[in-house]
Amino acid sequence: MIYHNYIFFIANKTVSDIAANELKDYKKAFVNEIEQTQQVITYSYTTLGLKANTVFMLWLQADSPEYIQDLLNKLMHTTLGKYLTISHTLFGIARPTQYAPQSTNHNDTQRKGGRYLIIYPFTKTYEWHKLDFEKRRDLMKGHAAIGKNYPQITQLLLYAYGVDDSEFIVSYETEDLPDFQKLVMDLRSDKVRAYTQKDTPIFTCIYRPLDETLEFL
Repeated sequence: MIYHNYIFFIANKTVSDIAANELKDYKKAFVNEIEQTQQVITYSYTTLGLKANTVFMLWLQADSPEYIQDLLNKLMHTTLGKYLTISHTLFGIARPTQYAPQSTNHNDTQRKGGRYLIIYPFTKTYEWHKLDFEKRRDLMKGHAAIGKNYPQITQLLLYAYGVDDSEFIVSYETEDLPDFQKLVMDLRSDKVRAYTQKDTPIFTCIYRPLDETLEFL
C-alpha cells in the first residue's frame, strides 16, 4: 500500500458513563466498519500511558488517501466514534529510496509481527540538502550499516515532503524495547545525526487485536 496514516485517539470522559452492554455494541459496530472496508489495511495499537493525549492508534494504509479518509469518516460517525477525538496524525507515502532506486522494500508495508511499534517524524537540515548527492549517499550507507547489525528490528520509511509537517516518518517494529534502544543509541553516534533538524515527537505503541485495543476505552 502506498499511503499511510498513523491516527491517534483519545476518548471523551463520558464514555465511562455508557452501560457495559451498550458500549459492547458500540465497539462491535466500530470493528465491523473496519472489517468491512476492503480498500484499507488496519492495524491497532494501544498507547495509553506512553504518550500524553492518546489512548490507542490505528495504522491505516491504502492505495488512495480518499479510501483512508472515507473509512475515518465512517468510524467517527459511529456511535463510539462520537466519543472519540483524533489527537495526533502522521501521514506519509511509501516510495523507493533515492539512495537505492532499484530496491523494492517500500512495496512490503505489511506489519511484520513485532510486539512494539515506535514511530516518529523527522526533518533534515538545510545543510543536508545542499550536500552533493554522492556525499549524502555515502553517509547513508554508513547509517544503513548500523541498522544491519539489528536484523531482528524492521523499519518502514515514509516520505512526508509536502503532505505533512515533517520530511519523513520512520517506524520500527521490535519484540524488545531495550534492544531497539541500543540501536537508537548506536545511530546517535553516526555522522548523519549532525544533519537531523528535528525527530520528535516519538510514539511508542503496543500491538493488540482491535477488540482488545478498544477495551482500553
